[in-house]
Amino acid sequence: MADVRRFSDAEINRLVKFYEQVEREILDRLNRALLRGNQTEYLEQMKKNIEAILQQLREGNRTWCTEAIPRVYTEGLKNADAMLKDAGVTLKAGFGAIHQQAAQVLAENAFQRLEDVAQVIGRQVNDIYRELALENVRGTVVGYDTWKQTARRYREQLAERGVTGFKDRTGRMWNMRTYTEMVARTTTMEAHLQGTANRLVEQGHDLVKVSTHLGACELCQPWQGKILSITGKTKGYPTLEEAKAAGLFHPNCRHAYGLYIDLDKEIKD
Repeated sequence: MADVRRFSDAEINRLVKFYEQVEREILDRLNRALLRGNQTEYLEQMKKNIEAILQQLREGNRTWCTEAIPRVYTEGLKNADAMLKDAGVTLKAGFGAIHQQAAQVLAENAFQRLEDVAQVIGRQVNDIYRELALENVRGTVVGYDTWKQTARRYREQLAERGVTGFKDRTGRMWNMRTYTEMVARTTTMEAHLQGTANRLVEQGHDLVKVSTHLGACELCQPWQGKILSITGKTKGYPTLEEAKAAGLFHPNCRHAYGLYIDLDKEIKD
């Protein structure tokens, strides 16, 4: 049974390195602006510079999603092909229109999740701009530089935590790097597993067996070694979607699944 991470780690690392570079550039622009936070024109230029960086980020996201996700999906197909070959099944399938469409949908879903990063950064930059602009006005009224305290607070936060504020579906907060890695790992795992599942169903096989390993977490432990129905059409087995809903294949999950043949219950063509 293939280890999903073996195919996806290179793609994940490529995206994470790109994001690390983007974060360094954004932090550099922010810190420069915070040192000159009483100059409105400098703050406005900071906003424009970061907007340009975010546009590059979006373009990089699109490139990564359209390249990496289909590649990992294809590895999922190959994984299923190897399982079927080992089971003595003669294959008559390639990377047809159905698989192309599935890979495109997965790539678009990944892009939308990464788009959240650009939106969060954009909101944070706007918050910094508005608060410093307000402090500049307040300082003019009261007669001293209140903006310096605000700028110092932001600099300390950025130095300690980097760019933060990314929330996943469970409400957990992440910084920019860890959130990006989590999204990349989740979406590549999904692409690989979906490619495997789609190929198996395409060839008339609906059952898979979940892998096992030591140290499985509480979410995954109940599902280790379980037989699942991919489509839900094979009665007597829990479905793949039920297992996912219960927490199997969470971010950074090490589990995969392999072909399982029950001659009495397999779907017939």
